[in-house]
Amino acid sequence: MTVSDATTPARPAASSERRPITVLFADIAGSTAIAERMDPEDWTVLVGEAFRRMNSTIERYEGTIARLMGDGVLAFFGAPTAHEDDPERAMRCGLDMVREIDALSVGQKSPDAHSLRVRVGINSGPVVVGVVGTETANEYTAMGDTVNVAARMQGNARPGSVLVTSATHRFVSALVESVDVGMLELKGKTETVHAYEITSLKADAVKSRGLLGVRAPMIGRDRQLAKLEEVFSIVRAGQGRVASVLGEPGLGKSRLLAELHASLRRSGAPVRWIDGRCLSYGETVPYHLVVDVVRSLIGVNAAADEAHVAQALETQLRDLLGDTWAENYAYLAHLLSLPLAPEMQARLSILEMEAIKRYVASLVNVLRAMSARGPIVLVCDDVHWADSASVDVLLQVEAGLAALPVFLILSSRVERASAGWRLISGARDVFGDALTEIRLEPLSLEDSRILVSNLL
Repeated sequence: MTVSDATTPARPAASSERRPITVLFADIAGSTAIAERMDPEDWTVLVGEAFRRMNSTIERYEGTIARLMGDGVLAFFGAPTAHEDDPERAMRCGLDMVREIDALSVGQKSPDAHSLRVRVGINSGPVVVGVVGTETANEYTAMGDTVNVAARMQGNARPGSVLVTSATHRFVSALVESVDVGMLELKGKTETVHAYEITSLKADAVKSRGLLGVRAPMIGRDRQLAKLEEVFSIVRAGQGRVASVLGEPGLGKSRLLAELHASLRRSGAPVRWIDGRCLSYGETVPYHLVVDVVRSLIGVNAAADEAHVAQALETQLRDLLGDTWAENYAYLAHLLSLPLAPEMQARLSILEMEAIKRYVASLVNVLRAMSARGPIVLVCDDVHWADSASVDVLLQVEAGLAALPVFLILSSRVERASAGWRLISGARDVFGDALTEIRLEPLSLEDSRILVSNLL
């Protein structure tokens, strides 16, 4: 074949598109120096495990691993699949990456590996995404200044830290503790970039709703609020009830429940409010809803360390259950992934189905003892994101609530194909006419005008 006969493989036919995404760069800090001091085989094993942990963290938050680069990884949140909270997912992913690599380094026998740390940089903004390359070598990638700035953030991050731009920080500021690093001069950029180092999630970190820093009176939901208050009065009299609050995103499901909580506090009604929230990426995280319910039940948040959670669980169970606390502790501690002493470990069943039954029994035991002291409102929010394992547990818990003064409220979008919808259909089977269904519709034109006026 002559040179003139040769052809360059054509690029694969693929369309590109412009879209907003959040870009995460992570790399192992000081990898060259660490590799120089370690045996090549040991270093290869260590790096392989580091990548496994970083990649699995990205996948857990449903990001896209775009490229592995020597000692680093590039990930997209928002392409090719977009989520309503991609900046939050990227931020949580970065924090988890730091924890995973810190834990990996601590567990190494070689002292040289103890300095292993990851640096994470994150930026949000518009890019052009698509497949580039040839038929034989191509990749799905994103192009634009957003990617370049994320890479510079990673380069400026301290080992073992997450550095984000203000473009990302504004989406997650209500959820995180952060340090204002100020304006950074980045290589190749004519303008400085405002950066923040994310240090941790806030103790009461909950996905923000509505406009940050803006609060207006609830409009157009008085009838629905009155109905929930009416149902609670039945629960207060000693009968279990369930309500489903259904509606599309942005119609005020969570706001309605917050107003109910505030109303009950103002009334002075003796009530224990337990709040379990589903994560938008939680369908692949087993038991995450049940774990959140148990954490709320014992009064700890997601930022609490193992020792604090274990102490809170033991204190609550001893108070509620007396001499029978230990077996219930074993199963609920196992559910919360707490380390167990050998005598506690011996109480656990190794059979998964038996364990699920014990989770249910322990949770019902605690709710029964707690409801004997006063009515309970148990909220499961955003159950359209619930995982199947949590649904299996809570379906059985539902059946045990009918005779207890417990008001179970299930908040969801109308997504009948979701695992969480089984909780709503199951509640209909268990409670029948005792189930109250509230469907939120868009506000009327007049109510919308009032709402906008209150916000201005």
